[in-house]
Amino acid sequence: MVEGPGCTLNGEKIRSKVQKGQKLKEIRGSLTKPTKNNPEGHAFHSFYGCQYTGVETLGKELFMYFGPRALRVHFGMNGSMRINPAERKDRKDSIPVLKIHLTNDIVCFFDSTVEIRLTEDCEQRVRAMESLDVCSSKFSFSRSEEAVRNQSSRMLCDVLLDQAVMPGVGNIIKNEALFDSGFHPAVKVQQLTDEQIHHLVKMTRDFTLLFYKCRKSGSPLYKHYKVYKRPQCGQCFHVITVCRLGDNGRMTYFCEHCQRGDPSGVDISKLPVRNSLTNWAYNERTNDNVAKKEEEDWACQLCTLINQPAAKACDACLTPRPEVHKDDISSEASPFTTDLIKYPCTAFKKPQEELKVNWRSAFGTSTLVFSDLSMKPKPVNSPLSPAGSHLNSLAAERGLYKYSVCQGTTSPNYASGGWQKQSAELSNGESLASYSHPSKKMRIDHSPFPSNNAQNGTPNTGTRKIGATSHGSSISSSPSAPCCVSHHRSAVLRVVHKEGENKGRQFYACSLPRETKCNFFEVKIESNLSI
Repeated sequence: MVEGPGCTLNGEKIRSKVQKGQKLKEIRGSLTKPTKNNPEGHAFHSFYGCQYTGVETLGKELFMYFGPRALRVHFGMNGSMRINPAERKDRKDSIPVLKIHLTNDIVCFFDSTVEIRLTEDCEQRVRAMESLDVCSSKFSFSRSEEAVRNQSSRMLCDVLLDQAVMPGVGNIIKNEALFDSGFHPAVKVQQLTDEQIHHLVKMTRDFTLLFYKCRKSGSPLYKHYKVYKRPQCGQCFHVITVCRLGDNGRMTYFCEHCQRGDPSGVDISKLPVRNSLTNWAYNERTNDNVAKKEEEDWACQLCTLINQPAAKACDACLTPRPEVHKDDISSEASPFTTDLIKYPCTAFKKPQEELKVNWRSAFGTSTLVFSDLSMKPKPVNSPLSPAGSHLNSLAAERGLYKYSVCQGTTSPNYASGGWQKQSAELSNGESLASYSHPSKKMRIDHSPFPSNNAQNGTPNTGTRKIGATSHGSSISSSPSAPCCVSHHRSAVLRVVHKEGENKGRQFYACSLPRETKCNFFEVKIESNLSI
């Protein structure tokens, strides 16, 4: 059955969506069919041309006012209401019992009982009983307790369902309120003390508000059931007793273990309070189910290996685990972020500058990412090669973690398998000319005719020889990252791996991909290198 909260929400929908002052143009529906007593028309014909003046609810009743006349709607067991519904001719079971056509809106009632009343009588009834309506904002505990107390010889299950005593209470509210009160449904009112009557009224009001909030927000109400249509008690897991009890024989659900037949043995202070459970579920949740920073997997700053939470040092490079700063936790204390689990995709921070290195070995190619998590950039000492360590320390001094070191391989295309440039160029035109030393070009020779290769300047896949060639003055000299002439981009550092006299020597080449790179080569001058 549509209980008080559902009827109240229907009234709120009409009040918010249907504007007052509209005239009633037409009424249709199954209730408007001609009858034997009135074969020419229906009783609702007198509403034509009347002005809609408002809507009110009382318990399970809804009143729509049209001047001096009113429509009293009771939704029964499965009644519903729609405002401006879409036309669906394929649904034969959706014929409304009453379809009210106003100037701008249409209100339809389904599976409901509609009666014609006088507006004055309906308004007087609402004013006289609104303080007893458990769904009303004007609900009065004192008056409701007095009304319950006057039913001294009746059972609680009958008193709660009496719409003259507590309008709006249905079978769901009755069963759950009796469980929260700790009273057996067959207990009579005269057996209760004033304190117990107050507790019964309070539990009824509390569950009604919970009912209303769940229906309004769309959250499932059945999750809050303790006894209604449950096989076991939601508190002690005892078997639920189901029977027809009371004057009207309504289905009653109760737990014989939690609900006492003798109310004198019920201690109200030890009973669970529905509101406290609701507050705990919605407002007072702890973050025990969310992992703390020290309980999460952590990434090594040097080799980026993901380590277990219990590990104090990296399993690969033995780098100590970084300490968790208090500044990183302060944002989690905000009430707006209590439900936000900060995964990498929800950590809204500025991307950190990284040093990415492609390293090729006999087992394949891997990428190492070096991140500086501190405020001041620190040198990253990589054991990969002396040249890489030198460049990393040099870049750290300048704060240039936007650059990466690239190391060549034995493949024909050095850029595809070697160290590659992973980041953007220097911002604001910053150059490394201050660290430059005189350098010379280098060509790689594979054919027995070095003169032809020198003229063409094309690298081949064979033995590599370093030759001294002159280069133009337009080539900017730099100790670590000179710029190529064609593209004016920072060159990439490579190392000769081919067996021979030049193995281990370093040179610079164009950093662009194979399809667009130029033939720029420049030898890195070292103390033990003779040209």
